[in-house]
Amino acid sequence: MREQALRQLTKDKLLAITSDGPRTTARWQAAVLRAIRELMQYNETTREENQDLRIPFAKALHDIYAEQKSDAELTEMVLLMLEVETALFLGERSQAGTASGDPEFKGAE
Repeated sequence: MREQALRQLTKDKLLAITSDGPRTTARWQAAVLRAIRELMQYNETTREENQDLRIPFAKALHDIYAEQKSDAELTEMVLLMLEVETALFLGERSQAGTASGDPEFKGAE
């Protein structure tokens, strides 16, 4: 299921495959920012214990793939996007790829 999620996210231009591995695109980052903006309207989501990247990632993917993907497929996509986004910060760049499309991150190892 992971390969299928990777292909779908790449096809829909949410991920780009580079020589360093997958990286998120501006389209993905905009979708997450929209999700965060919507979630911030609710006081409960602004509390520190609710600040989990999986929440806006899941919302962004649900907004993009509403009624098209199963819960299992969306879960796999959330986990994959979380891995790609956090890889640079965890020092796993060679496995998951660049965490951001920002050129400043390319040399930050």
